[in-house]
Amino acid sequence: MSRKTILPKRINRRSFFILFCVFLVYGYLIYRIFDIQFVKGKEYKESLEKQNTTKVTLNSGRGTIFDRNNKPLTDTKKRKLLIVDKNKILKDKELSDLVIDATKNLSTKKDFLYNVSSSYVEIEIDSMDFNLEKKLEEKGIIIEDRVYRYDESGILSHTIGYINESENKGVSGIEKDQKEILDNSNEKYLSVFKAGQVGGNVGNKYINNLEGTLEIVEDKKSARHIKTTIDLDIQKEVEKIVDKESNPTAVVVSDVETGEILAISSRPNFDQYKVQNYLKSTNKELINRATQMTYQPASVFKIVVLFSALENNVIDESYTYNCVGTEKVKNSEEEIKCINNMVHGHQTLTDAFSNSCNAAFLDIANKMNDIDIINTAKKLHLGEKVDIGVEEAKGNVDKNTDSRNLPIGQGSIEVTPLQINQMTQIIANNGTYKPLYLYDSVIDSNKNIVKMFRNNKEEEIISPFIVTRVKEIMKEVSNKGTAKILNTLEKGSGTKTGTSQVKINNKDTNNWLITGFYPANSPKYSITVVVEGVGDIKKDSNKSAVPIFKEICEYLEKK
Repeated sequence: MSRKTILPKRINRRSFFILFCVFLVYGYLIYRIFDIQFVKGKEYKESLEKQNTTKVTLNSGRGTIFDRNNKPLTDTKKRKLLIVDKNKILKDKELSDLVIDATKNLSTKKDFLYNVSSSYVEIEIDSMDFNLEKKLEEKGIIIEDRVYRYDESGILSHTIGYINESENKGVSGIEKDQKEILDNSNEKYLSVFKAGQVGGNVGNKYINNLEGTLEIVEDKKSARHIKTTIDLDIQKEVEKIVDKESNPTAVVVSDVETGEILAISSRPNFDQYKVQNYLKSTNKELINRATQMTYQPASVFKIVVLFSALENNVIDESYTYNCVGTEKVKNSEEEIKCINNMVHGHQTLTDAFSNSCNAAFLDIANKMNDIDIINTAKKLHLGEKVDIGVEEAKGNVDKNTDSRNLPIGQGSIEVTPLQINQMTQIIANNGTYKPLYLYDSVIDSNKNIVKMFRNNKEEEIISPFIVTRVKEIMKEVSNKGTAKILNTLEKGSGTKTGTSQVKINNKDTNNWLITGFYPANSPKYSITVVVEGVGDIKKDSNKSAVPIFKEICEYLEKK
């Protein structure tokens, strides 16, 4: 009786255990299917595709950088790419001859096969006759445009920056600053599937053109691009002008009213595909001189002294000074001289500024506290990063600058051309500060705006009364002062020039600067130019920054 009772219980336990194991196995299988299909499906698919496909890149795989008018600044260079099946070349003499004719420099079939381990050969050519292209396509040759990130012109190279080609990541400039937008975006490539691995894709024009299957992959829907404030036409003209100058240069052109940077140039230029060639160079080709190099502002700093003296009521429009060529430094017997030992004689305030009289401005500074001048410089945003996104130097404007160098912008005072341009924008914009900026928006492949970058910040830095006086005085520099060659400009300009004495390679030389606004009335552009390492300006007057400024204005006059 007891045995009849115990046996069914054992059977029930065993059945329950087997059933539990079956459910466990099925549960695990369901989990694995879900994991493969939904959780790691994309990862497994990509892994399978990597094993069974070869990728033929057709572009940089990065978002495009555009100018303000949606003209591309990158990805403009194109070459024809022929994808040639090796077996077809070996078997079809007519096809072989057509390809040789297209390349113009290959003479035998071995040229196609040399050191090529895959089943196809990539051949690039600059251009191709339409009829020849049609014949090749009829023979099953794949012909696509391959787009390169940069072209030979090197347009805006320092600001765009460059990429690490092995990783396709931004290293400098916009490429680095906007890497989250530009990296792995806008990719276009041919995916070559090995024979027997993947089935045909109906509707794809490249099916079975090679041994296996091909499909073109283009990521337009999720692609994102950067639209800048740069005006490509102005940028090209600026670079054309500075390329006539053999000395290193920096140029910034901005919109007075909005703060948009329209052009920014640095010379010498560099090849974005051969960065390694410049790593040990002493010419600083990889440095953006407009944003990363700091210069003594020299007499350009007299704008600061003038503004500070007027704002603090130290002088007014009735100020006069009799220049004898020298003036003593405050609380010292040391004297400074006017440039080239000039003796300017009796001068009004306008005369002293337009003649860039060192003695007169030392006299004005002697009547002031140094800290007031320093505070004015900071108020005009000198000695601080403008923060446009790309690499910038901060410069130096601090209270430790000595009384001898402060009025003439020498010594420890150093600023970037970009900072000087920002100061000029404030003056030209009737004393209202609009931060300079480089980025307009993030756009999609249809040029629709995804995100705006514009900064609506503005601040009145200089009172309208004082700024009007400063602008009128700056106009006289262009009319009869140190930049008087500009007086032939039809619409006039307001400027200030500067010459800083420096040592380059242990040799005494000069950096020449000019900053100003154009036109003279209702200014539209703020323009800053620096030319490094110019010797005697009397002998090298054509190498001054002023002629470059003039050419830029002449172009803008016609625009």
